[in-house]
Amino acid sequence: MTFINDAASFINQLPISIDLPDDFKQYREVTTLLFKRIIDALNKKTGSLYYLQELGNFQSFFTSGQPYVFRNDYRYVFDLISLNGGNIAGGASVTFAHGITSFMYGTLIYVTVTATTGLSFTCTYPYSSMDATNIYFTNPLPSTALSSAIFVAEYLKN
Repeated sequence: MTFINDAASFINQLPISIDLPDDFKQYREVTTLLFKRIIDALNKKTGSLYYLQELGNFQSFFTSGQPYVFRNDYRYVFDLISLNGGNIAGGASVTFAHGITSFMYGTLIYVTVTATTGLSFTCTYPYSSMDATNIYFTNPLPSTALSSAIFVAEYLKN
C-alpha cells in the first residue's frame, strides 16, 4: 500500500476500502458521506480529452479579487500542420484565427512538436501564444521543418 503525504495529491482521492456498519442509521451516514466524497473527487478531476474542438476540461479558476467566485476553464487543440497545409519551415512564424468566442486569456498554452529529423519537444511562450482572435507560433528550430505541431490552448472566457 502506498501512502501519500502530499495534501494536494490526497485531497481528491477516494478510500480503497470502507467498512459499512450494520446499524441502518450509521450505514446511511457513512454512505451519504462516501457519496459526497465521490462527487467531490469527480468534480475536482481534470478531463483528459484532447479533441480538435472546444471542451470543458473541468478545471476552475478563482476570480481575481473574488477568490470564492470560480470561472470554468476550456481546452481547444489545433493541428498546426493541417492548418498550415503542410510542414512548418525552420524558423517560420505562422498565425491562424482560432474562432473561440469570448476568449478572455490563456491559462496554459503549449505546442508539442516533432521535427522532420524525429526530434520531439514542447514549446511554450515566446514560441506559442494566442490572443482574442489568433494563434501565434514560431518554429524554434532555425533550419529544420516541423512535421507535427499540436497546439494545446487552455483558457478562460468572459
